[in-house]
Amino acid sequence: MRGGAAVNPYAILAALALCGAMVGGAYWQGRKDGAAGEIATRAREDKAREQTREAAIQGAAQAISTIKVQHRTITQEVQREVLVQPQYRDCAHSPDGLRNINAALTGAAQAQPAGVGVVPGADAPR
Repeated sequence: MRGGAAVNPYAILAALALCGAMVGGAYWQGRKDGAAGEIATRAREDKAREQTREAAIQGAAQAISTIKVQHRTITQEVQREVLVQPQYRDCAHSPDGLRNINAALTGAAQAQPAGVGVVPGADAPR
């Protein structure tokens, strides 16, 4: 080497090791600080969540306690009102069909036209 002191390779290795240890230590400390910060953040969030839950439970309990149960019986008369009545203006039924329809609507027995179904007596002349 020229006119200077010789550089010891072990000193370079020791300096590199020291720098590596410092960087590694700083990294490790940062990881620990980050983990501790995350744990603290979670603890704060859990505490806030629990306080909110308790407040909601108390509010619901107070609201439920103010409800008054009342039993009432309501009796009302049934009212019917006929709005539209069917009208058979253009009836196209035969007279017998119309009688059967009217009998069904009124609930009466089947109406028979005059003279239909009359059985002559046994002593009637032939």
